[in-house]
Amino acid sequence: MAEKLNTYYYNIKRKIQNQHLKYKSKGLYKFIGLNILKIVLVYTLLIILLILIGKYWIDLGPIFQFSINNFSDKLVLIIFFISESFLGLVPVDLFMIWTTKFKHPIIYLSLLGVLSYIGGIISYQIGYWISRRKKIKAYTEKMLQKYILFIQKWGGAFIIIAALFPFSPFSLVTIAVSVFRYPFKKFLIYGTSRLIRFVLQGVIFFDILDLDTWVV
Repeated sequence: MAEKLNTYYYNIKRKIQNQHLKYKSKGLYKFIGLNILKIVLVYTLLIILLILIGKYWIDLGPIFQFSINNFSDKLVLIIFFISESFLGLVPVDLFMIWTTKFKHPIIYLSLLGVLSYIGGIISYQIGYWISRRKKIKAYTEKMLQKYILFIQKWGGAFIIIAALFPFSPFSLVTIAVSVFRYPFKKFLIYGTSRLIRFVLQGVIFFDILDLDTWVV
């Protein structure tokens, strides 16, 4: 029994090591590092810009409050769902700011994550529809060639990256995944990363989650 367990763990370890070497040789870790650096730089510049605008030009607080309080919650969720299903046209950060109006924003951040995940499934179906039409498929493959190449190189790892990282066009990546005929079941598994992206980004970048409220 002990020998079988040792063999089992050895095989898992070897598989992980082989996968690690594969990703390293294909530049996955370099890609992740560069994107993290880009995210840090962009958010740093954005924060500095907002501080400077608020200090020397106009108080942004009332503008944000007006925007947050004067749109119905149902309308915001509908717009978000449509955006996440079709090309991700509206930056998700704007919807995260919207959650600040609630006492427990983690509930609504989680809801955004679920809606985005479902939107990804719709995007996958759009890609499947495209893949069955030769002319549209050829045009789409040309437009999304970069993402298709990443999927060829890194498979599910790239889906996780697109699901987790800000500025990653998750809907477009999902369409590329479907056009490439990447298995739907695997997409559903890797795509669950989208569910945690909103909560994580809310905690890290917006500091809108009061962790004390989690404890009853």
